[in-house]
Amino acid sequence: MPASIHPPLHLNVVLDERSYCADGGRMARRFAAVAPAEVVRADKGSQRANVLRFDVGGDAAISGIDLGPLWKDAVASWLDETFAEASALVARENDARRRNGEPPVRLAWAEVRFGTEPVIAVRMRDSAIPAEAAGFVTRARALLLAGAFGPDPVAAVRMPACASIAAQRADADRKGVAAGDAGGSLEDLRAVAREERAASSARDIVRAVEEAAGIGSGQDAWAVGEAARNAPTRSEVDAALAEAEDALRQGDDPTGATPPFEERPRPSSVAADRDAEACARADEDVPENLDYRVWNVAYADGTSVRYDSVLGEALLD
Repeated sequence: MPASIHPPLHLNVVLDERSYCADGGRMARRFAAVAPAEVVRADKGSQRANVLRFDVGGDAAISGIDLGPLWKDAVASWLDETFAEASALVARENDARRRNGEPPVRLAWAEVRFGTEPVIAVRMRDSAIPAEAAGFVTRARALLLAGAFGPDPVAAVRMPACASIAAQRADADRKGVAAGDAGGSLEDLRAVAREERAASSARDIVRAVEEAAGIGSGQDAWAVGEAARNAPTRSEVDAALAEAEDALRQGDDPTGATPPFEERPRPSSVAADRDAEACARADEDVPENLDYRVWNVAYADGTSVRYDSVLGEALLD
């Protein structure tokens, strides 16, 4: 369904020296089909490059509102259309560059900022914004407006966290070595990776359920058996996880309700996501099947915390 809102929008594209061409105006004119755009070359040595920034502002119906169901759906629909159009224009730009013998644009991060609100950044795939990004951004903004990350000022939300990207890349490399040793095919490796990734998420939930039920904490055998009978089955856990992840992609609350920030204090121990703007700038740094579940919430004081967007809770080291 076409978006029913069209807020003021300005695009800012920051490219590294390799992706930038002398005729930056050509790319800006191409992006004008979506919104007024500016294409600039990153300062030499700058860690902020290959970024596509969507600056949304100036509309009272958008800036600072508390997203109700109707507004949330309208914003998500508009973001989805805008992201798709921008990705298509990047693809056209790269087609033109290949025909002209020029290096293609290698965009790494898409950033969205509503007015003066915190930046919400999503890792792109092959210079395209992922289809589920609109839901992620809508959900993150709803959490920000609800104060779900605590009372301290938030500077940015990054999806996924740089630490999560690095861990996924390392995990994919380990599986690649193991598959090579075992003589497995690439498709077999991908199937194993998908299965293990899903199993890991489910195990986390099962472990939390077991801990909540007191299993393994010195109960007698009858109590343990009763708790096991009342615990959800693996298929029920998998179904609940799939439902939660689907809700997140739609921009909905995967946990059912987000407590106000008074009930969700900022964790006293935070894990810094260092060099966040510099991370995962090359496609080689990103696994093929990137999982966006774990976010990084960066605060204005320079500290940050990883956030499980499905379980709706901070992750502490």
